[in-house]
Order: sequence, then C-alpha cells, then structure tokens
Amino acid sequence: METLGPYWLRRILFQSDALTLYEAQDTRTGLPVLFLRNAHGTPLESDGVVPLLERVPEGWVLEWPRGAVPLVSYLGVADPDRILAWGEEMLRLLALLKAQGVDYAPRPELVLVKGRRVWLLGVGAEAFKGDGAEALKALLRALAGPREEVLKQVEALFARPWEASEAPKEPQRLPEKPQVEVVEEPSLPPPPPEPDLPASRPRVIRIEEREEPPFEPLSPPPRGRGRLWLLGGLLALLLLGAVLLWPKGKAEGPYRVEFRLDPPGATAELFLLEAPKGSKMAKGSALGRAPGWVEFDRKGVYRIRIRVAGRDPVDYLLEVPSPPVTIKLK
Repeated sequence: METLGPYWLRRILFQSDALTLYEAQDTRTGLPVLFLRNAHGTPLESDGVVPLLERVPEGWVLEWPRGAVPLVSYLGVADPDRILAWGEEMLRLLALLKAQGVDYAPRPELVLVKGRRVWLLGVGAEAFKGDGAEALKALLRALAGPREEVLKQVEALFARPWEASEAPKEPQRLPEKPQVEVVEEPSLPPPPPEPDLPASRPRVIRIEEREEPPFEPLSPPPRGRGRLWLLGGLLALLLLGAVLLWPKGKAEGPYRVEFRLDPPGATAELFLLEAPKGSKMAKGSALGRAPGWVEFDRKGVYRIRIRVAGRDPVDYLLEVPSPPVTIKLK
C-alpha cells in the first residue's frame, strides 16, 4: 500500500488512462477519504457533489460521506424502486450542473449512495466531462441488468426534459436499509486441561523356573542366540521411544473462524477483499456463508465483505485467529 503525504492509499476503486480513484485514509484523523490522483480542472461545490477537502500536487482529496457506498456494488442487484429513485435524483443533479455550464458524465464507480441520497464524485475534473444524459442511461441500464420491466421504467425517466429547478416534489423517501453490525465475541476461557494419566507400565510376563522340572529337560540352545534376541528387543524399544519422543513441527493453519447471525434465520455471504502476506487465498473469492465456519490459511489481518440480502454491504477487518464473530442485523 502507498502513502502520499498524510494519506494512506488503501485500494483502487476506479482507474482509467487519465486518473485513479483510491479509497484512502487520513493518518492524522483516522477518517476515510477519497483520493482522486492526477485530477485536473476546477472542482465544483454544489448540491449532491462530494465535497473537496484539499488540493495537493498529486490530485484532489475528497470527503467520504458517512455511511455512503459506491453505486458499482449494486450493479444488476439493486431494487427497482431504488434504481428509479437514484435515477430521478441524478437527473435533477445533472440538470443543475448543466445550468451552471458544467458537463459531467457519471459512472457507477464515481457515484456514492446512501438510502435515497446521491453524491457525484469528481465533478469539474476534465477527465469526467461528457454527455451526462447518455452516461446516466448506460449507468441505469447496468443497474437494471436483464430485467425487462425495470429497463422500461428506466427509459420512461427520460421521456420528458428535466430542468435545474425541477426537483421532485417531496418524493417518497425510501426507507434506509437495515444496518449490519459485526461483533467479535470474547473468546471463552479454555477448558481445564485433562489430568495426565500415569504412563502405563509395560506388561511383564514372568516365567519362573521350577526347582525340579516335571520332565526331562532338553538341551539348551546355544548361548549366543538368546543374547541376540535380547539385544534385538532392546533396540526395537529404543527406536520406538525415539519416534514417539521426537519433536514434531507444527504446520501453520488452517484456522477456522465461526460466523454467527443475530437474530438467526437470515444468511450472509462472505467475500475476501484482502489477505495477509503469504496467504494463497484468492482476492475476490467467496469465503462461504454465515452462519457457518470459514477456514483461513494464515495468521494475520483479512479484509472481508459481508453481504446480506436487502442490506448495504459491510467491509470488515478480521484478525485471524479469532473468536466467534457475530453479525448482528439491525
């Protein structure tokens, strides 16, 4: 990961030939920010535009509205009523920008949403100039995916012209999606160790020699053969003890972490965004579902994304090994 001044560039959200958008963090305050690298132009301050925090030689530092998420995470899966509400709001904002002489082409990676609210990112940057209406049509079609009924409703939004002053009159506010909270349960105290059992003594079969044998004794075997058998038995016992007592190297991993849901009944999907150094787990892969167990191949900090149907996705940093993790649905 890269740093620019006091900003820690955590991951790339959007990249083109002209510039790169990073999810970043201000190391002085710990707050998340957006870093638009190689941005040229005049940043615009307006209704529904992500505010500028600072201009640096490398680009623009923008505020990340609390609770907002990139619109790209909803492509093909957003609810139809949300798609139409976002489309109406973006039409209003583009008309407002047009009245100020600003051309802006929105893209899914450059739009932040929270409930019904919409923020446009990087307005004023030369790289984002373009036909706003056509770009918005493509964006809404991507949100609708293959759903024909939703596509028809999207086309109907563009049936009449929108003016900058024509904001929807008290549009029906969509309810905020329930939040997802992740809680690590304190690790339970380890069970008391089982008492060590005394080592079992080797069985000894004693054969006592009678004073007078009941039959005529046979000739004893040669002396050397008995000694060889005794030496062989001793060597076998020594080898067996060496094998049992030889220290065994403990292989690392896998580490199993239990994920729970509170209240039960729903299902959460878990995806891997980042893994610690040395891990062979593929970024972007599905880890599994909660409730359930997930295996991690290394110790360290993993960045995972939690998705619950009908709720905004949540990114979470998990340090492995970990006690059980409870995903609370609010």
